[in-house]
Amino acid sequence: MRLMRILINDPAYADDLVAYLRRCGCAADVVGRGVVDATPPHAELEQSYLRMELDAYLRVWREMRGAVKAELLEPPITAEAI
Repeated sequence: MRLMRILINDPAYADDLVAYLRRCGCAADVVGRGVVDATPPHAELEQSYLRMELDAYLRVWREMRGAVKAELLEPPITAEAI
Protein backbone atom coordinates (compact mmCIF):
# COMPACT_ATOMS: atom_id res chain seq x y z
CA MET A 1 0.00 0.00 0.00
CA ARG A 2 1.38 3.43 -0.96
CA LEU A 3 0.13 5.97 1.54
CA MET A 4 0.23 9.66 0.85
CA ARG A 5 -0.30 12.27 3.55
CA ILE A 6 -2.66 15.20 3.05
CA LEU A 7 -2.69 18.31 5.23
CA ILE A 8 -5.94 20.29 5.53
CA ASN A 9 -5.99 23.89 6.79
CA ASP A 10 -9.38 23.37 8.51
CA PRO A 11 -9.53 20.10 10.49
CA ALA A 12 -13.34 20.30 10.55
CA TYR A 13 -13.29 19.12 6.91
CA ALA A 14 -11.11 16.04 7.45
CA ASP A 15 -14.03 13.59 7.65
CA ASP A 16 -15.61 15.19 4.58
CA LEU A 17 -12.37 14.72 2.62
CA VAL A 18 -12.09 11.09 3.74
CA ALA A 19 -15.70 10.41 2.66
CA TYR A 20 -15.07 12.04 -0.73
CA LEU A 21 -11.84 10.11 -1.33
CA ARG A 22 -13.57 6.83 -0.40
CA ARG A 23 -16.35 7.59 -2.89
CA CYS A 24 -13.56 8.01 -5.48
CA GLY A 25 -12.30 4.52 -4.64
CA CYS A 26 -9.37 5.59 -2.46
CA ALA A 27 -8.48 4.14 0.91
CA ALA A 28 -8.43 7.09 3.33
CA ASP A 29 -8.34 7.72 7.07
CA VAL A 30 -7.97 10.68 9.40
CA VAL A 31 -4.68 10.17 11.26
CA GLY A 32 -4.35 13.47 13.10
CA ARG A 33 -5.78 16.95 13.46
CA GLY A 34 -6.20 18.06 9.86
CA VAL A 35 -4.12 15.13 8.57
CA VAL A 36 -5.42 12.41 6.23
CA ASP A 37 -3.57 9.41 4.86
CA ALA A 38 -4.83 8.17 1.50
CA THR A 39 -4.04 5.63 -1.18
CA PRO A 40 -5.50 5.97 -4.70
CA PRO A 41 -7.45 3.00 -6.07
CA HIS A 42 -4.77 1.91 -8.54
CA ALA A 43 -1.97 1.23 -6.02
CA GLU A 44 -0.05 -0.98 -8.47
CA LEU A 45 0.91 2.04 -10.61
CA GLU A 46 4.11 4.05 -10.23
CA GLN A 47 4.22 6.51 -7.35
CA SER A 48 4.29 9.54 -9.69
CA TYR A 49 1.01 8.46 -11.34
CA LEU A 50 -0.59 7.78 -7.97
CA ARG A 51 0.39 11.25 -6.82
CA MET A 52 -1.11 12.83 -9.95
CA GLU A 53 -4.33 10.86 -9.46
CA LEU A 54 -4.69 11.83 -5.81
CA ASP A 55 -3.83 15.45 -6.62
CA ALA A 56 -6.62 15.47 -9.24
CA TYR A 57 -9.13 14.25 -6.62
CA LEU A 58 -7.91 16.96 -4.25
CA ARG A 59 -8.30 19.70 -6.87
CA VAL A 60 -11.94 18.71 -7.43
CA TRP A 61 -12.62 18.51 -3.69
CA ARG A 62 -11.04 21.93 -3.06
CA GLU A 63 -13.20 23.46 -5.81
CA MET A 64 -16.32 22.02 -4.17
CA ARG A 65 -15.32 23.36 -0.73
CA GLY A 66 -14.25 26.89 -1.61
CA ALA A 67 -11.82 28.30 0.94
CA VAL A 68 -10.59 24.98 2.34
CA LYS A 69 -7.00 24.14 1.45
CA ALA A 70 -5.64 20.61 1.21
CA GLU A 71 -2.19 19.67 -0.01
CA LEU A 72 -0.12 16.56 -0.44
CA LEU A 73 2.93 16.68 1.77
CA GLU A 74 6.42 16.16 0.35
CA PRO A 75 7.84 13.60 0.16
CA PRO A 76 5.04 11.05 -0.04
CA ILE A 77 5.27 8.52 2.77
CA THR A 78 5.40 4.75 2.41
CA ALA A 79 3.59 2.16 4.52
CA GLU A 80 6.94 1.01 5.92
CA ALA A 81 7.57 4.48 7.35
CA ILE A 82 4.43 4.37 9.52
